[in-house]
Amino acid sequence: MTYKEIVAKVADDLGLSVQLVDRAYKSYWKAIREHVKSLPLMENLSDKEFQNLRPNVNIPSLGKLYVTIDRYHGMKKYFEAAYKNYKGNKYKTDNSYVKD
Repeated sequence: MTYKEIVAKVADDLGLSVQLVDRAYKSYWKAIREHVKSLPLMENLSDKEFQNLRPNVNIPSLGKLYVTIDRYHGMKKYFEAAYKNYKGNKYKTDNSYVKD
């Protein structure tokens, strides 16, 4: 089933308009995205500070989206290295990277 088919079926089952179901679904995921974006994950956080953030999101009937402290430290190292690499490179006209 496609997204449009699912939204139409839910709207029909609940007796709601397709636009209302579509907006409700999108606003739910937008709220989750905004919560994750609001977390200060690019800062140097201690283990205790990270756990106090509550970076986990439970989605009924789907499961829990979560980040472990080990994954946080691993991704932090990866993004810091990628950022340093990005800052040290410039684009050529053929869109390939060249080191200064």
